[in-house]
Amino acid sequence: MSSRETTNVLWFDELHRVDVNLVGGKSSSLGEMTSSTDVPVPYGFATTAHAYQYFMQTTELNDQVNTLLENIKDYENSEELRTTCEEIRNLIVDAEMPADLASDITKAYADLGVKMNQTDPFVAVRSSATAEDLPDASFSGQQESYLNITGAADVVDRIQQCFASLFTDRATYYRHKQNFPHEKVALSAAIQMMVFSKSSGIMFSVNV
Repeated sequence: MSSRETTNVLWFDELHRVDVNLVGGKSSSLGEMTSSTDVPVPYGFATTAHAYQYFMQTTELNDQVNTLLENIKDYENSEELRTTCEEIRNLIVDAEMPADLASDITKAYADLGVKMNQTDPFVAVRSSATAEDLPDASFSGQQESYLNITGAADVVDRIQQCFASLFTDRATYYRHKQNFPHEKVALSAAIQMMVFSKSSGIMFSVNV
């Protein structure tokens, strides 16, 4: 296993679109634009799928989460699904982030501030699941992202909340309906410099 597959953090200019298994769809796309194009992408870094898996293993949450999911009798029962998913998210948010993982994130955030010549820069913390944009399913937009986050402690906290958002009601239901195993999805968080723009927009393209 390469060092890239076992590291907790990768910078955008270290990433390409083929790294979707390492950092998910969003983070790998940001990396591709940063490393291979002249598009002015706000800089940042991504926590890896390994970081998420390490968090879940170290906190011993995998078995608890799987048991709760297995106990859902009817995914069409919105109240049962909501209650179970809320319990899972609370378990993840309330768990203690492994010290070495928190340290890696804190150092990367500090390094980002040095690179951008800012102290405690404002960043977006954006969820990026490894199951996004598959040929027969689209999981993008199912998880949470957070804007205007500043300070290492808040960045670590929001990353943990991104981990928890892998189990929103809508994301859990969608994976179930797509027959996509929950344990095969990992969550990367893209930590990206905020842009304080005067205007913004979105463009949809058509694949012809």
